[in-house]
Amino acid sequence: MDRDRKAVLNNLQEKLGYIFGDINLLSTALTHRSYVNENQQLSLSDNERLEFLGDSVIGLCVSDLIIKKYASYPEGDLTKIRAALVGERNLAQMAMDLKLGDCLLIGRGEETSGSRNRESFLANAFEAVMAAVYLDADFVTAKKIITQLMEPLLNEGLLSDYFDYKTALQELCQKRYKTTPVYTVVSSKGPEHAKIFDVRVVIVNKLTEYGSGKSKKEAEKKAARKAWESLRNEEK
Repeated sequence: MDRDRKAVLNNLQEKLGYIFGDINLLSTALTHRSYVNENQQLSLSDNERLEFLGDSVIGLCVSDLIIKKYASYPEGDLTKIRAALVGERNLAQMAMDLKLGDCLLIGRGEETSGSRNRESFLANAFEAVMAAVYLDADFVTAKKIITQLMEPLLNEGLLSDYFDYKTALQELCQKRYKTTPVYTVVSSKGPEHAKIFDVRVVIVNKLTEYGSGKSKKEAEKKAARKAWESLRNEEK
C-alpha cells in the first residue's frame, strides 16, 4: 500500500474514531469490483462480501437502537423506522458525511460515469466499512460507531427526512379511529419567494397539531410528525 493510500485511510480512521489493526481490511472495504477487474495483476479483493456482511451488522445495530428508544411502538412502526435508517439514501448520506467517495478505488469506466458519487456505490461502501470494523474489532465496536452516526437522526428529528410520517399517521388513524387525518393551510406569510406556510392537522375530535414550513408539503410533514408522536406517546 503506497503512502498516499495510507494517508487517505488514516484520515478516514480519524473520522470513524477507530484505528484498524489490519488497515488492508479497510482498504478492501473501499475497493470496488471494477477496480479489481482492471487491476488483476495486483491480486486485490473487492468489497462485495463485506457489503453483504455489513448489511446484517447495520441492521442488527439499528434494530437494537430503535427497539430501546421506541419501547412502546409496535413491530410495524419499528419496521418502517428501521427501513428508513438502513435505506440506500440514508446510508449514502452517512458515507458522504465520512467522505467515503474520496476513499473509493473504482475502475476508469465507473469513474467517468460519476459512480464515485452515486448513492448505491456510497451506501455499499458504508456497509462494507462497518463490516470491516466488525471483523477487525468486534460487534460492540461496530455498534458504537453505527449508533454514533445514526442516533442524531432520531434525537434531532432528522428522521423526518427519511421516514414518511404522513403515511404512518394515516395508517395509525385508519387502524385506531377508522378515519384519516385532515390537513388545512391555516396561513401563509412572507414574500412569494420565501413564503412560510402554517398547516393544521385534525384527527376526528381527538387531536390537533400544527406545523410550519417553506412549502405546504414540509408543513404537513411537520404537523404529521407531531400528531404521530403524540398518539404514540399515549401508549407509553
